[in-house]
Amino acid sequence: MPCLPPPWRACRVRAATGRIARHRTNQLHAGARLTGVGMRTLYTIPCVDAGVGATCRSILRAATMAGYRPDLFSSRVQRPGGEPYLTHQTLPGLLGRVPYRGFGPIIDAVTHRRFLSALNEGDIAYLWPSVPLPVYEKLAERNIPVVAEAVNTLMSVAKPILDAAYEGLGLAPAHAITEARILDQERRFALCDAVFVPNRITEAAMAATAMAARTIGASFGTWVPARLPDRPARPPHAPVRFLFLGTVCVRKGVHLLLDAWRDAPPGVELRIVGPMEPAIERLFGDILNGANVSYAGYTRDVETEFHRADVAILPSLEEGDPIATYESAAHGLPVLASPAGAGRLGEQAGIIDILDPADKARMLDRIGAYAACEELRRHRGALARQAAREFDWAIVGPRRFALVDEHLARRTVAGTTAAAPGARR
Repeated sequence: MPCLPPPWRACRVRAATGRIARHRTNQLHAGARLTGVGMRTLYTIPCVDAGVGATCRSILRAATMAGYRPDLFSSRVQRPGGEPYLTHQTLPGLLGRVPYRGFGPIIDAVTHRRFLSALNEGDIAYLWPSVPLPVYEKLAERNIPVVAEAVNTLMSVAKPILDAAYEGLGLAPAHAITEARILDQERRFALCDAVFVPNRITEAAMAATAMAARTIGASFGTWVPARLPDRPARPPHAPVRFLFLGTVCVRKGVHLLLDAWRDAPPGVELRIVGPMEPAIERLFGDILNGANVSYAGYTRDVETEFHRADVAILPSLEEGDPIATYESAAHGLPVLASPAGAGRLGEQAGIIDILDPADKARMLDRIGAYAACEELRRHRGALARQAAREFDWAIVGPRRFALVDEHLARRTVAGTTAAAPGARR
């Protein structure tokens, strides 16, 4: 998931209202029952309008506009005004000045108590990865249905991938995934009635466990701009700009991209946007300071970056369902990505140009092909934008809630809630 904020705000939310009304009739009608149920959402840490927080808020925003009834509990909600759902902040108003970093455990305990006390019979607890195991256990004791977001690849799957990548660079792993955290994640998911999983890798991993019957395959998305401004005319001999958007780190495969960029063809430029892992800067400083690379760091003006780019590239080693891919496609950019970086959008044949990030020759070949042909860029960009429309939050947000209702109803009828091996009840 990118840590960058979405480049659109209230104007896009208002525009989404009409799209939701048009698409609502096409949603799963089994989900209609959830419009009368409280979907109590817990996002423990400050829910900022960026990264995973923005993803959570986009889902709630779209679902609310479609007639569902979610609300949000968090220690602090950045700019809560204007959201169509109810927010409950532990640190509202002037209390928002209290530093979360110094008082996090105390603040979290209050947030959890408020959330648990607000739940009524018939409500569903919708939990994000910041929620600790004891909250899951308390919900299980009260027999309250729990739905959780996996957000990223399972830690048990991600750890060996990242361990190997850091070892290949001669570095100690900096991903912070430990055996204790893996066990904690498994225990949390075991207490869920349903878990949204973001990719086929996680679906396959869960298929071999007791969680198989509680897995819901789902996607993330983006607010797709209704119209795009005309791209500026390309000056003669101007380089073709390839855009990397997200955290500049080993997990995102940036080291493989930069290594390939040493042999990049003439007439290309790599634009990197996002905060950088220190090891990347240390190992690839010569490339980052090259004439055909520019680095923007963290920026809120992401839309300008999309407007000035020609091709998006995301060679991630492991991901959840990368928002940057949806954002790029929604802005009409062709996308070069690894299977992980392609996300659910890459499951549609011919939309994303999928490559193995470790195959340097293949990566350079595709970079060269896109650099050499404007017609290819326009054609693939148009295909990506059209496909991205089906991943507008106006569609995928309400769909999530409909899938929850369908899933829980199916489990109740089948009796799996009480009888399945490993069930939490």
